[in-house]
Amino acid sequence: MPVGISNVATRPLAWSERLASRPVGAIALFGAALAFFAVRAIAWPLRPGRDLDEYLLAYVQLFDRHVLLPWSLLFRTPITPLFAGISLDALDGRLAEPLMALLYAGSIVCWAATARFFGAFVAIAVSVALLAYQGYALMFHELSSEPTLAAAFSLWALLVVRAAAQPSTGRFAAVGAGIALLALVRPGNAVLLAFAAFPLVVAGTWRDRVRWVAAVALAATLPLAAWSVHNGLRFDTWSLARGGNAIIPFYRAFITDHIISRENGEGSRRLAAAMQRDLLTREPYRSYGVTLDELFAKGSFRVHEDLYILSDQDFGWDDDYAVLRRAGVEGVRAHPGTYTSGVLGTVWDQLSKAYFRGVPTSGGATADPSAPETIRVAGRSLPRPTEGEPIPAGQVVWISRPDQRIRQVWTSPTEWHFEFDRASDRPRFERIQRETSELFDALPDRAENATLALRLNQLSRWYPRPWMWILLGLVTLVVRRPRGSAALIALALSAFTVVLLNALGLFADLHFILPVAPAFVLFGLAGLLGGAGTRIRGV
Repeated sequence: MPVGISNVATRPLAWSERLASRPVGAIALFGAALAFFAVRAIAWPLRPGRDLDEYLLAYVQLFDRHVLLPWSLLFRTPITPLFAGISLDALDGRLAEPLMALLYAGSIVCWAATARFFGAFVAIAVSVALLAYQGYALMFHELSSEPTLAAAFSLWALLVVRAAAQPSTGRFAAVGAGIALLALVRPGNAVLLAFAAFPLVVAGTWRDRVRWVAAVALAATLPLAAWSVHNGLRFDTWSLARGGNAIIPFYRAFITDHIISRENGEGSRRLAAAMQRDLLTREPYRSYGVTLDELFAKGSFRVHEDLYILSDQDFGWDDDYAVLRRAGVEGVRAHPGTYTSGVLGTVWDQLSKAYFRGVPTSGGATADPSAPETIRVAGRSLPRPTEGEPIPAGQVVWISRPDQRIRQVWTSPTEWHFEFDRASDRPRFERIQRETSELFDALPDRAENATLALRLNQLSRWYPRPWMWILLGLVTLVVRRPRGSAALIALALSAFTVVLLNALGLFADLHFILPVAPAFVLFGLAGLLGGAGTRIRGV
């Protein structure tokens, strides 16, 4: 190649490499991410994300001396309720989208800084890949736990590679604190406590490794133990979060795999008897003629929430859904092949699908406008339940209390009201509902730009799927064997563990993989572009 042409080709690369190694590069990337967020916000105004109502119910009561509705507080850990609530509470919600923009830009910079330990070109490639990742960006335009988790995971990834590059007790303690942060964002992330063993594969003496393992374990468990003590002293529930027993594996076994049956075991028979006695005999189940065999054969999201209430009422608050979990375990034992294939299918769906936001259509047509609005049941005309559900609505699970002194009373197949054993509870209850509604009202009310949203969805369609990044990383790690692969593998395994954990208890939902998906992008690009035979290096 002629010298002149060579200089033209190499100068931009050299300039980019220098920029990736300087603070000004991080500032420029942060600004670019903010600009990308602003453009996407035209197509994707901030909308309520998954389970936002529960996070806001927790927020409005978080500092109450006597909590009236403890279910939401105990079912979640505090960081997401705090972030979501403050975002909508401060300045009537005007800070919500700017804060989400800062989270998005900060996560991009953290992943770029993490990638920089494997080389400047890795950092550049990861930055470009994540800025182009429409599914990852869309997550930050939906207020829920996912964007908070994504930002926390990006910070934790940076802490991990820093500790791997220059091991010290303090740096591994920071890694442990990051695990605690992730679990306080979403309690299921406590599974990453297994990562405390990572220092055992880091270069150092065995005495140092043991000390680093202890640093990770202590820094991770102490904050989580403190929150468990808080729940115990405040609510007499000595755990990080209540309700985990109902998620794995019952939720999946009942809703997705349909393997719950009274023949599976004693726990299943107890659950079936309670459902027959205290669920199917009340509205709206009675009027809609719902049977136990139908529920077990088809499952239902709405019915599942009713089972939370049923468990609290029939088996007691202190049971903590142990009967539901036992029924789920019995279902798995009776149908291990169905459950295993379902879990593997869910993992593959999350690794192979792209995430979109539906584009609004003029006229607001329904999915099936020809479907009748009513159905006939036992000679009565009733509203047709939506989404293929057996009932039009279920119980309001967040009213559940240990004493069950607030109840949802049905007066017809479609109408209900709340009743209170104590008259003094009603104004407090109405205050909580009013404040929660005010927070929802603070969300942006501008319309989406359908044309831009369509173009972004089209870009998302062509973006590489997570399994492609994983495959690229596996192949290049075997072929090139770059130094520092232990940290890469650890981050990828941690992200995959989060995905697998959710698949063990839940259906396929890309919300569960998007917060950790950049770990797979880093895994592939660092394996491809990282310096072979060189140590990971910091800035």
